[in-house]
Amino acid sequence: MIWFGKKQKDHKKDYEVHEQSSCCHDDENCGRERRGWNPFGCQRPCPPRPCCCTGTTGPTGPTGPTGPSGTTGPTGPTGPSGATGPTGPTGPSGVTGPTGPTGPSGATGPTGPTGPSGTTGPTGPTGPSGATGPTGPSGATGPSGATGPSGATGPSASEQQASYLAAYSTPSQTGTTGTTLVFDRNASSGGTDVTHIQNTSQITIQTPGTYEVSFHGTVGPVSATKLPVTISLYLQQQGSAVPGAVIQHTFHKASDSAGVAFSQIISVTSVPAVLQVIGQGGSFFYGGINLTVQKIGATAESAK
Repeated sequence: MIWFGKKQKDHKKDYEVHEQSSCCHDDENCGRERRGWNPFGCQRPCPPRPCCCTGTTGPTGPTGPTGPSGTTGPTGPTGPSGATGPTGPTGPSGVTGPTGPTGPSGATGPTGPTGPSGTTGPTGPTGPSGATGPTGPSGATGPSGATGPSGATGPSASEQQASYLAAYSTPSQTGTTGTTLVFDRNASSGGTDVTHIQNTSQITIQTPGTYEVSFHGTVGPVSATKLPVTISLYLQQQGSAVPGAVIQHTFHKASDSAGVAFSQIISVTSVPAVLQVIGQGGSFFYGGINLTVQKIGATAESAK
């Protein structure tokens, strides 16, 4: 029975194929398109053709399982480069790298224009006085002035008592700028207007009046002094230099020495008034010095 059923199915299938072949053979278009067609009909089964008398297409069957992937074909040629896209935003700055070695110095550029002058600096200290120049020629005698009024009658010679003091120093001593010369002995004195304590530098005037002050001595540079050197000696009254009472000498050899002297008249209105002789200019030695102070008159204020 099984064999009989199978034969019936095969017979039915053959019939369907024959019908399809007849349709393809009888179709006019089919004959033209398929030249050399088998006169006994199409091959079995007849391939589906749009021109043949194909029946209505049945519904699509379910998709079969995907077959295994074929081997990868050769890589195709590279296509043309696409257009450059817009520039992206700038990324954050990286950390600063280490400083590179200093390159060689470049050539010196041309000198720039001279800048404006700076402000004038403060005046420097006054330098030492220069050597006294030679005395100029005497000028012509001027006309006599009118006779002044007679002065007050002074004391007679028998009434006037001499007032003076002379001090000196024999051994050589050394000094430098600012040194006060020391008189170690008093030679002679008269009256009480002028006093001096031996082995000191101060001569003291005790009474107002007009006095004549005379100084002389020897001075020279010490061996270690840088030459040439100019040494000055001047008279000081109550801490101030007396105008015109100064001497100076420039030495060019360490073995040089010079005799120096000055004389001046001073007015004393405030007592006690201290007189001193001051050295200036560098390291020096002095010796054989003498200072004489003599009262020669009263001041205008003390005479009243």
